[in-house]
Amino acid sequence: SIRQTNQDYSVSMYFRQIWVDERLAYDVKDGLKNVTRLGEGSWETIWTPDIFLRNEKRASFHEVTVDNRLLTLNHTGSLWYVIKVSATLSCPMKLQKYPMDTQICPMMFESCIYTMDAIYFSWYPKTVEYEKNMQMPQFKVQSHYLYDCVQNYTAGAFPCLAIKFVFRRDFGYFFIQVYVPSMLIVILSWVSFWLNIEASPARVSIGLLTVLTMTTQSAGVNASLPRVSYIKAVDVWMSMCLIFVFIALLEYALVNVMSRRHGRRNANVLTTLARCHQHFEKQPGEGASRQQNMLQRRPMQHVSLDQFSSSLAASIQNQLCGGRAPNTTAQIKDGLRHAKEIDRMSRKLFPLTFLLFNVFYWTAYAL
Repeated sequence: SIRQTNQDYSVSMYFRQIWVDERLAYDVKDGLKNVTRLGEGSWETIWTPDIFLRNEKRASFHEVTVDNRLLTLNHTGSLWYVIKVSATLSCPMKLQKYPMDTQICPMMFESCIYTMDAIYFSWYPKTVEYEKNMQMPQFKVQSHYLYDCVQNYTAGAFPCLAIKFVFRRDFGYFFIQVYVPSMLIVILSWVSFWLNIEASPARVSIGLLTVLTMTTQSAGVNASLPRVSYIKAVDVWMSMCLIFVFIALLEYALVNVMSRRHGRRNANVLTTLARCHQHFEKQPGEGASRQQNMLQRRPMQHVSLDQFSSSLAASIQNQLCGGRAPNTTAQIKDGLRHAKEIDRMSRKLFPLTFLLFNVFYWTAYAL
């Protein structure tokens, strides 16, 4: 199993060693077999290599129901030593492409006491053998390769051999649990573009719901990851999805302002005109003097006195108050038309932009 939170992996293995100790050679003529199995505890009475796992965090031998060890001796002095070991080894991970990443985890065997002047390590044929039908929850063993990990210390150069396992993360789980739900949430935020502009509760609810859902999902994804300082592939995806749903919410705010902007301006004009007319009615003297001037300037026409007085009064009010009231209905319809035009553009612009983002994203990280 592999844990990215602690950047390590656990393994249960049979560790096989073979070496030659000429002091233990014997003659087969004495009735002894070519290969002799030594008894339990014999490994404590003879010399054994001082190998340890250099990148080990924890390790233990299996002792249920007896010590899981095997030690055999050939008549030439060749010894075959097998131990069953469970170990947790460190594995520095690079998560820039998570969850489409490939991790390389080492297993290093090094001598603890003897330098290369006294002992030498080499690989046995068929170095690594996997258990058939081995399965891991998120990874698959893609390959492995061997290399020499000799390192010079103050006391000298100690022999070291290492295996590097290449693990490929299985993307199916993340595609179903992370990517598909986030895609659907982004698409859900576009539903507000088809709703009526006056349906404020529905459009605001959809916008807030999608933003909060994306925030929660992003936090859940990062909860199982180490706190690294660089940006991961899943961070780019979740951040862009959050930006898309947030912009969809801001789009409704813009549409709402556009639909009500002309209405507010017309209301201010009507209020000013009403105050002006009230002022004109409260001060008839100014109107009477203006009316006399108008009578002197106008040519005489054959109209009734009532008609002439009413038209003259309306003319004077228009001159004093700055003209007629605007056509409020026509301007409100003009604002609604602009708002609906923004909605129609968003229905095409948002899906097209999200599609282009998907093309660049999957090309950069999946290929």
